[in-house]
Amino acid sequence: MNTAFWRYLLLLGLLFFFWSEFFVSSGVLSQLAFNFALFYPLGFLVGYRPRQENLYIAYLAGFLFNAFSYYVAYIYGIPIESWIMVILDFSSFIIFVKLGAVIGKRAQSKD
Repeated sequence: MNTAFWRYLLLLGLLFFFWSEFFVSSGVLSQLAFNFALFYPLGFLVGYRPRQENLYIAYLAGFLFNAFSYYVAYIYGIPIESWIMVILDFSSFIIFVKLGAVIGKRAQSKD
């Protein structure tokens, strides 16, 4: 694992602790908004950096972060209410990271 992987995990952890108090309802829109708040900045960072970061490292960090959050919920006995939400969670993660990377790439200055 390189330093970018750990930087991405640190960013996701900080964003999770910041946003976890704002999104407390368990609806689909709340889950999508929470995923956008977590994973879009990660993708934007990957795309915005002058030297293109490896998108696959960001996907790996995000996937492990997401899987680890479900594992911790399982350890603490928090039940998974719907497997459809889990599928939505992981698929929206992929979409938001890619969207952030595309927008980040477009936001770079052309100097």
